[in-house]
Amino acid sequence: MNTVVFIGFGDEKQAFEGDRTLREMHKDGSLTLYADAIIAKDSKGNVAIRQPAMAGPFGTVTGLIAGSLVGLLGGPPGVAVGTGVGTLMGAAFDLARWGVDNDAVQVVGDYLTPGKAAVIANVDETWHLPLDTRMEALGGTILRRTPTQVDDIFYERDVKAKQAELADLEAEKVAELKAADTKKSAERNIKLQAKIDAAKRRLQEKQDQLAAQIDSVKTEGEEKVALLKGQMTTANDEAKTQLEKRLAQVHADYRARTEKLTKALQQRQAAHAA
Repeated sequence: MNTVVFIGFGDEKQAFEGDRTLREMHKDGSLTLYADAIIAKDSKGNVAIRQPAMAGPFGTVTGLIAGSLVGLLGGPPGVAVGTGVGTLMGAAFDLARWGVDNDAVQVVGDYLTPGKAAVIANVDETWHLPLDTRMEALGGTILRRTPTQVDDIFYERDVKAKQAELADLEAEKVAELKAADTKKSAERNIKLQAKIDAAKRRLQEKQDQLAAQIDSVKTEGEEKVALLKGQMTTANDEAKTQLEKRLAQVHADYRARTEKLTKALQQRQAAHAA
């Protein structure tokens, strides 16, 4: 199962050792590591990223999670003031979209006291015990959260909402055109048309974002497939069986997501044209 894992350690040295162990487990096939990052809190209470996530779709998401946590848990002096409430709320929303709820942030915040560090990783694991055993041996404390596909739903609903907004404005304009042809009505029509034009632009932007999400899902799937195939070259025989099952599941999951999003985009485009 694809999981976002937070592994808390007593200090940065332990965190880097834990991260090295994660990579070893990926190499032997015990789990699949898609991306990882390390954050730490210094003696003054400032939280910072000590090891950024790698490039790629999963690195981007893991980096977003790490960066959001830094903002919420206390970055360098002045960061909270400079970012403002809106940005912090945005960070919380970004985390929620990846299954990291307020409770999880609270747990990580309570653990990450001055001097401590944590590894944040996006992994796929068949069983919890192998990772638990290795991390506990290093003094690590594990918290798991399962990413949801809120992103897909978010883009679909956003396009639908903008489409409804445009339909309401166009219906209002039709009603105005049926009204008496007065100067006042003409002025209202001009204002309504400006709103309609703006709504059309917003709708097109949301449709473009949905199309980009389809490309993103395809890229994620391709990256997962390539990573799993590469992992099979170093995994032991026992792990290869699980990796083959994981690979088949990845193919099925991403094909289903892509088809669902593509269908949603086609439906919205058809509705817009109508």
